[in-house]
Parts: sequence; C-alpha cells; structure tokens
Amino acid sequence: MTGELRPIGTRPRLVASFDPPRADEAFRRWRDAHEQALAEVPTAAMRVEYGRAPGGGLLVRVRIDEEHVPADLG
Repeated sequence: MTGELRPIGTRPRLVASFDPPRADEAFRRWRDAHEQALAEVPTAAMRVEYGRAPGGGLLVRVRIDEEHVPADLG
C-alpha cells in the first residue's frame, strides 16, 4: 500500500479519561495531583479534549504525544 512505511511522527497517547457525572471535577483533581509531572510536558504536546457522552454529560480525555509522556503518567 502506498505510504505504508512512511513515518507519521509521534501519536498522542491517552493518559487520562473522565466520564460523567462530574468529569470536569475529576479532571481538575487529576491535573492538580499530577501538577509537577505535567509541568514537564510542552504545551503543544498535550491535548485536553472535551465532548458529550452518548448518555449525556461532559467527558474529558487527556492525550500527550508519546515522546513527552512523563514516566509516572505512562
């Protein structure tokens, strides 16, 4: 297949996931608990995704590029 072996760079790894209810509160507690480790992660390497769960309510997913995942989060 064309492009099959082409490098595509690093992929973001899912390091934390929070489901409703109160996903936003759980995310804030997790972020505060891991503040030191997250301080080492470049801003461009971390993604915080918000969405709606199928049954309603907010969900939160945290992804960090593989090369920047701190050891205590990986």
